[in-house]
Amino acid sequence: MKRSLSLLIFTLSLGVALHAQSADTTGAPTKKPNPTKQAVRQLKTLQQQLNLTEDQVTQMQVILIQRDVALDSLRNNPSGDRRSNGRTRRGINQDADQKINALLTADQKPLYQQWKQEQRERRRTVQTQS
Repeated sequence: MKRSLSLLIFTLSLGVALHAQSADTTGAPTKKPNPTKQAVRQLKTLQQQLNLTEDQVTQMQVILIQRDVALDSLRNNPSGDRRSNGRTRRGINQDADQKINALLTADQKPLYQQWKQEQRERRRTVQTQS
């Protein structure tokens, strides 16, 4: 429990540091949440849906934060080439997905695939409404 609390505090402090470095001074609302907050929110959802152990939560937290920070960096510093950015984004997501699948038990893997499918469908619904 102390380990999880320490990691949560570390995660939140990392998020504050990242937010302070990339503060929006234009006053316009941001589209995407802070990568650390996004990772924490996703971790809570996955923890509930997959019944993750404490050790899995810790490892998953690292994977998700690394992924979201890398994606945020790509989003804030694009190369200019949309195809290259897309390939890089897919590579980041595939790498994280492989690490997550290696972490999960045989019982958790189908639940994770189902969750991913639901997320894809939800994104498509949101995109078609826009």
